[in-house]
Amino acid sequence: MTILTKSWVAGAAMTVAVMSGPASAANPIYTGGESGSYFGSFGPLLLEVLKGEFFDYELKTSAGSGENIEQVMSNPQAIGMTQTDVLAFMSAQNPTIAEKVAIIRNDVANECLYAVTSEANVERLSNWGAVSGVARRLRFALGPEQSGSAQTFKLLQSFDEGLAGASNVSYMGSTDDAIDAVINDQADVAFFVQFPDPSNARFERLNDAKMAFIPVVDRNILRQRFADGERAYIPLEVKVTSAGLLNWRGVEKIVTSCTPLAYITGRPDSLPDGSDARLDQEEMIQIVRNASLDQFQPQAGWFQSMLDDLVEVSEQGIEKALDAVDEARQKMSE
Repeated sequence: MTILTKSWVAGAAMTVAVMSGPASAANPIYTGGESGSYFGSFGPLLLEVLKGEFFDYELKTSAGSGENIEQVMSNPQAIGMTQTDVLAFMSAQNPTIAEKVAIIRNDVANECLYAVTSEANVERLSNWGAVSGVARRLRFALGPEQSGSAQTFKLLQSFDEGLAGASNVSYMGSTDDAIDAVINDQADVAFFVQFPDPSNARFERLNDAKMAFIPVVDRNILRQRFADGERAYIPLEVKVTSAGLLNWRGVEKIVTSCTPLAYITGRPDSLPDGSDARLDQEEMIQIVRNASLDQFQPQAGWFQSMLDDLVEVSEQGIEKALDAVDEARQKMSE
């Protein structure tokens, strides 16, 4: 399944021009929730790069990836942060997105797919094949419907016949609300996407509540490709327990699927030819693309530790795990 076209990156190699004209209202950078990493960690670094080149932008909170894409569609001079897989999924539903939106860069960090369940379901829902096999009978809890997590879940449903049968899906006010639903036995599985940072308080909370991680990885997920052949998801070994904390099950790491964080904006050719707005848009894209990667990566300990702990795993390296997923899916669906 091809879920992203090369037209995403078109329109970046354009003439660089000097900004001119009077100052105008600041352009928005749509991030996520006020307590999230998009707004608190990555947004300020992007803003610093832009302000250093005398661009006038400001950070805006949002419901997440889905809303950010819609905001860029409405305002081509806006910048949005989004999961790359969500961008691909929404483009497949609405091809106009690929015609109007450009990826500035998507090499800054990866976000990973997580699912958690209660202690009572640990043995029955040990991997994603087991979840897919009985998805039609499970109660799923997700964050807001416009969030990246919810859009990723819809993407997984689009190519997983078992998961597509899930009809009891509840959209909550936040990821933590979705997790609470499982803790309070109002749902069987909470699904979310976030940076693999085990120092995040959410991981400690999951451990305290004796929640179990379900690795979100199978052959269907790893087969997804963009039009240029790049993988939509890569399997990464990630830590789920912070340093010094003993996991209640003794599980410190899992292998799950991860997707790149993308910075997007409107294609310059959607703005009037020769206008200051178009010239600024062309230059902004070039500046952000040409800036060094470390300018966009947090220097905080959590991010550097996260990078140090990540291990990319080849499909051959997890072949046994993928076989187990296949077997569980077959067994649970019988």
